[in-house]
Amino acid sequence: MLAGPRESGAGELQATWMDNSNNEEGFKIERRTGTTQTYTQIAIVAANITSYNDSGLVDGETYCYRVLAFNPAGSSPFSDEACAVARPDSNSGLLAAVLPSSRSVEVGIVATAFATIINRGNSLAIACKITPLSGLAANFHYQTTNPNTNQITGTPDTPVDITSGGFQSFVIAFIPTQALAPTDLQFSFDCANRDPAPINVGLNTLLLSASATPVSDIVAWAAILSNDGIVNIRGTNGTGAFAVATVNVGATETITASADTGSASLPVNISLCQTNPANGQCISAIDSSVTTTINANATPTFGIFIQGTGNVSFNPVANRIFVRFRDSGAVTRGSTSVAVRTQ
Repeated sequence: MLAGPRESGAGELQATWMDNSNNEEGFKIERRTGTTQTYTQIAIVAANITSYNDSGLVDGETYCYRVLAFNPAGSSPFSDEACAVARPDSNSGLLAAVLPSSRSVEVGIVATAFATIINRGNSLAIACKITPLSGLAANFHYQTTNPNTNQITGTPDTPVDITSGGFQSFVIAFIPTQALAPTDLQFSFDCANRDPAPINVGLNTLLLSASATPVSDIVAWAAILSNDGIVNIRGTNGTGAFAVATVNVGATETITASADTGSASLPVNISLCQTNPANGQCISAIDSSVTTTINANATPTFGIFIQGTGNVSFNPVANRIFVRFRDSGAVTRGSTSVAVRTQ
C-alpha cells in the first residue's frame, strides 16, 4: 500500500509504502506529472526500504507515484496511485484562486469576479499583479479589495506587495467590446520576485462569454458541510453530497444544470436535483440533469449526490466535480466546482 506523498522539503515529496512481502529483492518507484501523463521509473531501492525522497520538483505541480516489489521470480502488481502537490521553495510560492469561476454578460456590460493571490514564500512578494494571458476583445482592470468586506481599496491596475504567508484579494473586471463565445481565460498571477502561480482550470481561471443580447448570468458557489471545498466519499462504494447556491444576475432563461468530473475520469456516479432553499429537500426528480426556468434575480439551489465506485485519490487540482448551468443552446452560463476524494 502506497501512502499519500508528503512534503519533505522545498521542491521535494516523500513517498512511503507498506512492505507486505518477505522475499523481495527491492522496490521500483514510478512517477508521472499530473494524472494523465505516462508513468516512468525514477528509482529502485533495496529490500525492506519503505520510503523514497523525490527532489527537484516544480512548485505547484502535481506528482503521482506507484510502487511494485520485485525479485528474480518476477514483480508484484503496482500499488494504488498516490498523488500530491510539490510545495514551493523560499523564492517562489504563489497560489491563486478566482470566484466565481464563470460570468456571462451582454457586450459592454462589466463582468466582475474576485481573485486572491497567496504568498507561501518566506519573504515579501514584491509588486504583485494580475494580467490576462489571452488576447481578448475586452478591457481588463484589477484592483485590491478588503477581504472582509469585498470593498475596493487602493488604486486600479496597481501592483502591491504581499507579506510572507499572507494574501491579497482583488476584484477583476472585464468589459467585452464584442460578442464572445465561452472562453476559459487564464491569468498570470505574478510578483517581481516570484514565479507566477500555477494555472488550474476551474480554480483560478474565468469562463467568460458575451452576447449582443441580454442573457442569463448564473453566479454559482458550492457549500460543503466541512467548509473546506472538499467532498468526502465514505469508502470506495460510499456516498457524498454538497449543495450549490445560485443567483441569476442576467436575463430570464431556461437552464439545464448538470455535473461532471471535467477532464478527469473518476470512479463516481453523479446525480442532482433542484432543492427547496429553506430546507434543502429535493423539489425535482434526482437525475443526471435538471432543467428549470431561472428568472432574473432568482436564487435557486441544487443538491449534488456522488456515488463512489472505486478509490478517488486526494488530488484537489485534478480530481474535482464541476457543476455547470447551460442555456437552451448548450452555452454555459454559470459553473462552480469542488474537490472530491475517497476517505
